[in-house]
Amino acid sequence: MDEAIDQLDFNFASDDLLEFPRDLGEEGWFQFHSDQKQAFLALEERFGILLNKRVRIRLRGRKEDLEGKLLLNSLLLPTFSDETIRLRMGSLVFDHTDIEFCESV
Repeated sequence: MDEAIDQLDFNFASDDLLEFPRDLGEEGWFQFHSDQKQAFLALEERFGILLNKRVRIRLRGRKEDLEGKLLLNSLLLPTFSDETIRLRMGSLVFDHTDIEFCESV
């Protein structure tokens, strides 16, 4: 009768584990995350807004201030030729040009 070999039955030398290559996908993820962060910072600077942060804003035509996390309305980053960007806070969608006042909370 054949005995099944379990993966734990193999005797790997502990030094050999250090020779495995790094996960290249992990490096790609960190590069993507870094590039995305830089893109958000550039958008914040260009349009004078605070993305992905909790803020208090006042929109044109509204008397009360709104408070919440300010997000892009799309998963796609706007291009630098875009003159306006669509934002959302909760279920409310608006253009960045509708913001009269914005501060971090």
